[in-house]
Amino acid sequence: MFLLIAVVVSAWMLWRAFRPRGAQLFSQRRHWSLLLARPMADAMDVEGFYSPACDHFTEQAQTIVRAALLHQAGIRSDCNDEAVRSHFNATLEQRWYGLDLQALKVGDEPRAAMAFACVRVAFLVRCALLMRWLEPDLAWRVLLLNAQRAQDCFDSWEDFGKAYQLGREQWVAAFRVDSLGKAFHEQHLRQLLTPGSGAWADVLWGTPAAFNLVLAKALG
Repeated sequence: MFLLIAVVVSAWMLWRAFRPRGAQLFSQRRHWSLLLARPMADAMDVEGFYSPACDHFTEQAQTIVRAALLHQAGIRSDCNDEAVRSHFNATLEQRWYGLDLQALKVGDEPRAAMAFACVRVAFLVRCALLMRWLEPDLAWRVLLLNAQRAQDCFDSWEDFGKAYQLGREQWVAAFRVDSLGKAFHEQHLRQLLTPGSGAWADVLWGTPAAFNLVLAKALG
């Protein structure tokens, strides 16, 4: 009997040691803040977007996204990385919430514009971090504030996704540039919301609160 127990325990310990492990993820709050950018991350197929192990873009990826990121941030494309880094770290925290919203037109639907801005800010800031243009603490602070803004303005992932769909449609219809995104249709939204496989399906909306000072100190 003792020998049988020893065999079972040994087998369990071996399974624990060598079992397949899922990909490492950020904390729940940080991962949630990045999920807002899912439509654009899917469009660009950004490798490592949700992985803490990925801390920079390859040179090829930097070349592909650099000009478009600078355009979205309102920075001249002829600026070198040092100038871009200085600009981002000096101004982002004071102006992130106006990105894209300052380009609103009279006929734009406000909630749709807000959803579109939330997606684009999440994508921009994560990419800026991967470009090594931003200090991590500043980047995550803005990402969590952006996530809290989304949680406060929308009721669910479906509500957010539908608003984003309309927001992008009205953006490009007015000949505004979204070169890092692509058309977002009902089918794509349904895929994101499909239980068991969709990136948004099994993630609660608004829980935990994205920007919570107590959690921020405890969890990061």
